[in-house]
Amino acid sequence: MATLEKLTRLSEPSIQGAQAVRKIVKDAEDLLKQSKRDHVCICETHPKLAFLISDSHTQLKLYASLESNLRQHLADLESTTQLKEQQADDLRQEMATIIELLKDREVVENEFRSPHMPDSESGEVKKHTLYDHIDQEAVDALQVRVNDCLNELRIIGDANHEQCAQALRKIDGIIIPAAEDISVTWEGVEAIGKLVDESQSAAEEIAQDVQSIDHHCDQLRDTIRDMELEGGVLSMDDYNVLLRDTNEVSGIVADLDETLAGVRRRADEINVRFLQYSAFYDESTRRFAAVAQIAEIGQQYVQDVASEQMQYAALASAVDTALEDMWGLVSWYRQFHSAYDGLIAEVHRRRQAQRELLGAIEDMRARLDAVHVEELRVRAAFVDREGPFLPSDLCPFIQDPPPRYTIEEAGDAGRFASVQSHETRYSKHIVDSHAFNPPSPT
Repeated sequence: MATLEKLTRLSEPSIQGAQAVRKIVKDAEDLLKQSKRDHVCICETHPKLAFLISDSHTQLKLYASLESNLRQHLADLESTTQLKEQQADDLRQEMATIIELLKDREVVENEFRSPHMPDSESGEVKKHTLYDHIDQEAVDALQVRVNDCLNELRIIGDANHEQCAQALRKIDGIIIPAAEDISVTWEGVEAIGKLVDESQSAAEEIAQDVQSIDHHCDQLRDTIRDMELEGGVLSMDDYNVLLRDTNEVSGIVADLDETLAGVRRRADEINVRFLQYSAFYDESTRRFAAVAQIAEIGQQYVQDVASEQMQYAALASAVDTALEDMWGLVSWYRQFHSAYDGLIAEVHRRRQAQRELLGAIEDMRARLDAVHVEELRVRAAFVDREGPFLPSDLCPFIQDPPPRYTIEEAGDAGRFASVQSHETRYSKHIVDSHAFNPPSPT
């Protein structure tokens, strides 16, 4: 009976040890399953995450380039429109200045053609200026054309500006996750696989120890049952074996706890790596999606304003052409104003040349008259001296008088006679004295 009690006391720690070992086995199996699951997820995530990380620089560069281009386009829209408007304002001032110069420049009345007729009542003639010889309607029409193009340019530019600003506001509202530094080499994945293999081996070792303890518990249980049923006698050697095995149970459980701690440590390490992979993959995916969303916004903006951009470019070109035409007129009118000085000088020169020519003509006429008178005298003397002795039919023309030569005038010799001296204050521009043909505004 004492032996049975001893055996019963031995079974209690053995059973408790077996229970503890079974819990260790279950924990080890659960941890191993988790490690394998995490390892599979890491293996599946690795190539995708590696691609996203390697492409991250390209994505961020694309985002920066797209945003920079949009902001530059926004600035260009504003500066282009302002530049055209400033050029038009400068040109209007230049045109107004030269128009005033032409209005202030009076034309000599007596010699140059005036477009004004004398007043029917007072007989007075309106002041004749260089301004009377330009086409103000053409200038006004060209300025209207410039203003119309600028107004349309401003409308399209403002609308385009708002669309671009709205696209940038949408982009500013998109949060791009920061790129984290993580190693995603395949060697790291293989290292995780080795940790799984180590946990697998540890779990198998635990399973073997469980079999030993279960065998010991079975022996105790069978021995106790036999003694209860048959009243057998247990030898001291067998008892000592059972006692030794029972005493070893606590050591086995402690070793298994240590082994389980290793499995748990590796499982935690694998799980941390899995969580890192998952977190980094999610962040990379969100970053890629954010950049893709930004690219879509930029592409949509380009599509929305494509036709307006073509129209804007055409209007900007039309404004440049109109401004160039206006600058041509301004330059021509300034040359016209300046050339009037040359016209006055040319008229004075021609008048002087005419006086000199008339003097030469009068001298020539006097010399011709003197020669003619002398020829008359000589011929008359010959006739008086020799004529009575010459038959009339011998030389009938001997009685003819000498021919008389005259100088005839071709053109209006008195055309410049009334041109008066005229001092000039300006000398900057051009006109043709016989044909006034300014550039035709288009």
